[in-house]
Amino acid sequence: MPDEILKYLRRTSRRMLLRRVVESAGVGVIVGGLIASGLQLAMWMAGRPGRAVGIIVLGVAMLAGAIVSLIKGVSLTRAARYMDSRASLDERLTTAVELAGAGDVSPAAKCVYSQAAHAAKSTDATKVSLWIRGRVTAATAMLSLLLCGALMMLPQGPDIDQQIVNSLDRMSPEAIKALAAEFARAAQSSAQDAPVLVRGVRAIKQKDSRVLAAVLEELRRRGVKLVRIVRPEVLAIATAGGAEGDGSVTTQPADSAVGRWDHHAGGAVHVWDPLYDKLNSGGSSSTKPTGAGNDLPTVGYADAWTLARLRAARALRSGDVGHEYRRMVREFFSDRR
Repeated sequence: MPDEILKYLRRTSRRMLLRRVVESAGVGVIVGGLIASGLQLAMWMAGRPGRAVGIIVLGVAMLAGAIVSLIKGVSLTRAARYMDSRASLDERLTTAVELAGAGDVSPAAKCVYSQAAHAAKSTDATKVSLWIRGRVTAATAMLSLLLCGALMMLPQGPDIDQQIVNSLDRMSPEAIKALAAEFARAAQSSAQDAPVLVRGVRAIKQKDSRVLAAVLEELRRRGVKLVRIVRPEVLAIATAGGAEGDGSVTTQPADSAVGRWDHHAGGAVHVWDPLYDKLNSGGSSSTKPTGAGNDLPTVGYADAWTLARLRAARALRSGDVGHEYRRMVREFFSDRR
């Protein structure tokens, strides 16, 4: 094969490889963007920050696409076939590559080489675009990036661990006692994590938020989730005075409802809740008696309202509430003043 044809095909092969790397990286952005968007949305609904996950998935997908193209490369034969197809060169370059690979130096082969060199210099060959994927791929990749960026801008509320830490100073004695009991119960059932959980019990009783934050971080590193060791009703009591982080329904107790009571009497308003009776009795079931005795399990209005709000949020997420009632439930627990 003449040197000019060989140089032309090598130069074309390098230019095609560069474009294939860019195109494959764009395809990786599209695929990675869809995966990252799904992960971000799932983590946002679970109350977990997903920004870093989205960035990592996008970067890995884009890099993987580029690496695959680099490994595959663009051979001289592939470059010749591409130019023959796009410039309508009647297989001249491909035939020349095949004859050169076979070591053919016959007069017929030299004629083919001459025709290939002439075809490579033709106007049709110089105008051929080496890009395969065009504006559609670029636009789709941009939309994937915008989707991931939009999901990254979703407000991230504090997770349940941070809510517990933030609420520790404002917890009632009953909440402190219940939360410490949950940690103690978990320590008895897990010898491996018992030392950390016992430190958590002491931190809760002493209302030491710094130590409790360190304990929760250590449990997270060990793969122990707070929602697995503390029952939902206890979490509702413990976070009643803390930051809102449920994500589905955000509201405050209805102060106007409390104001209908005799506000001159002073003191907190208490309501009866069977779940708190179950909690106080160590898990045994209880039903409300018909009388109005003083031994009825009562809880502060704010705690009862928070627990009811959390129950409604869980029911909405799980689909237990019928479609025709979802708006009614959401409006009842939202912006109620």
